[in-house]
This record gives sequence, structure tokens and C-alpha cells, in this order.
Amino acid sequence: MASLLAAVQDCAREWWVLSELTLGSWLWVGAVLALGTFVQRTTGFGMAVVGAPLILLKAPSLVPVVLVVYGFLVSCLVVRRYRREVAMTDISMALVGKVPGTLLGVWLLLVAPMATLEVMIASIVLFAVVVTLFKLRLPVNRSSLFGAGFLSGVFGAVAAIGGPPIVLLMHGMPMDRLRGNLAAFFLISSLMTLASLAAVGRVPLWLLGVSLSFMPMVVAGHALGAVLAPKLPRRLLQAASLTLCAAAALGLLIS
Repeated sequence: MASLLAAVQDCAREWWVLSELTLGSWLWVGAVLALGTFVQRTTGFGMAVVGAPLILLKAPSLVPVVLVVYGFLVSCLVVRRYRREVAMTDISMALVGKVPGTLLGVWLLLVAPMATLEVMIASIVLFAVVVTLFKLRLPVNRSSLFGAGFLSGVFGAVAAIGGPPIVLLMHGMPMDRLRGNLAAFFLISSLMTLASLAAVGRVPLWLLGVSLSFMPMVVAGHALGAVLAPKLPRRLLQAASLTLCAAAALGLLIS
């Protein structure tokens, strides 16, 4: 037992060194993930849209993997709650489009310089804000689902923000059905994104280890959101989160 504990401690120290995180940046990322989870639990708004620009400011090496990991875990919780509302026929063509989109997004991660990626992520966040504010009605058919899945794949691989294109297309559904279908889509697509990133060496063991170290903050954010969700005005919370996202994205663009 003592030798096992020593081995775990050695691994933790090695992962910490490889991550190049300071205590301050680790606390920053943990707080951002807690905030993002809280916002998603109370408003249904994407954790990654809140987290990506803020984490990129302090710990760019963690984006997008840490957000994909927790996007998957949060989707598991939502699917468990709304599993009876999930209809695979609603999302199957979007998942087909997700495949080439994810491949393109991973390619961009490999070839684009960090400055270009920051501009792309900021633009994706601002797109997400606009989609949330102005919910346009678009036709839902095989072609539009494929296109939304393709864009979701690109956005998800670059910044773990695969939600806006799908939400833009499906927001006319009843709320429970929307939540269930979106969660099922993100659960499957998160696994696709992780597998694609791992295949090109972008998910080293140390990164998974450091990502999982934020679990207590994420659990706390989810629990706090569950308690406060019935008591806080949803529109006020959504407005505050959108303002925060837009400010962080603009900060990336002008930095």
C-alpha cells in the first residue's frame, strides 16, 4: 500500500511539472470550471462557452481536452435524467456530419498557430452568444442536421464548443426533449472528439490526470446549481453568463 501511494504521488508530481501550471492558474481553472458547471446546471447554457475563453487566458495547454472531459461527464448526468426524451432519429444525421467536422477541427489544432486558434475560439464564443440571443428558426432536415453536425465537429475539436450550431437548429423542440437530445449528442460527440485528439497525440496521460484533479470543483458547481436553480431568475443568470463570455472573447481578440 505504501509503495502504491508513493507511485501515485510520483505520478501526480510529474503531471504537475508537465502541465506547467502554477497554483494560481490551477485555482483559476478550477473556479472557471465550477462557474461553468453552475451556469449550465441553472440555465442549460454550455459550460464550454463560459470556460474556453477564460481557461485559455491562464492555461491554454488544457484547452480543449479539459472541457471535452467535463462536457462528457456533465452530458452523462443529463442523459441519465432525460433518457426517456432521447430520440436518436433526431440526432443521427448530425452525428454523421460530426465525423468530418471533427477531423477538420483536429487538423486545425495541429497546423494553426496559437494566435490563430485564440482568434478562432473567440469567434466561436461570440457566435455562441449571438445564437443564444437571437434564436433564428431554421429548417430541420437531413442536410441542415449534417451541416450543423459538421460545424459542431469543427468547433468542438478546436474549443470544445460544439453546442451552438446544434442548439440553433433544434431550439424549437420541447425543452425536455431538447435537453435529452443535446446531452445524448454531446455524450457521443465528446467521445468522438477525445478519440480523435488521442489519435494524434493531443491527450497525453498527464493532461487527463490534471483534468481529473478539478473534479471536486465541478461537483461543487453542479451541486450548488442544483440547489439554486429553482430560486434564481434564469434570464438574469443567462444574461450574466453571456456578458462574461463576450467580455472574455473580446479580451482574447484584443490581447
